[in-house]
Amino acid sequence: MYDVLGWLNVGFIATMTAPYWLREINKRTLNLKGGYYAKLIKVLRGIHKPLGLLVILIAPVHGYLALGGLRLHTGSLVFAFVSLTGILGLSFYLTKKKSLFKWHKVFALTIFVFLGIHLLFPSALYTLFKI
Repeated sequence: MYDVLGWLNVGFIATMTAPYWLREINKRTLNLKGGYYAKLIKVLRGIHKPLGLLVILIAPVHGYLALGGLRLHTGSLVFAFVSLTGILGLSFYLTKKKSLFKWHKVFALTIFVFLGIHLLFPSALYTLFKI
């Protein structure tokens, strides 16, 4: 079950970030305007916040089931950055300070770095720090 929850979170994170990376791909290659593309981006932006909340709720359950408890792990780093990204996004939503949105996007990028480490080298912290 933990593997299903983990892959669900990966899919949710990809979907949450899709408005950004689809816009970048479109801007650099496709140059689509309106129609299906605009509707897709609108739907993705609408589910961004609920998916973020789902990831924050599901991730600890995934970690607990996978490790038999909550322990420091590469997944903990992913969860920390997802949480910080959510806090920055919520802060931007409440204050409309553009610098918070910039940091929200930077932290979202770091999620992919730590997610890659988590997927490829899940026990990296144990190896590095002999935890």
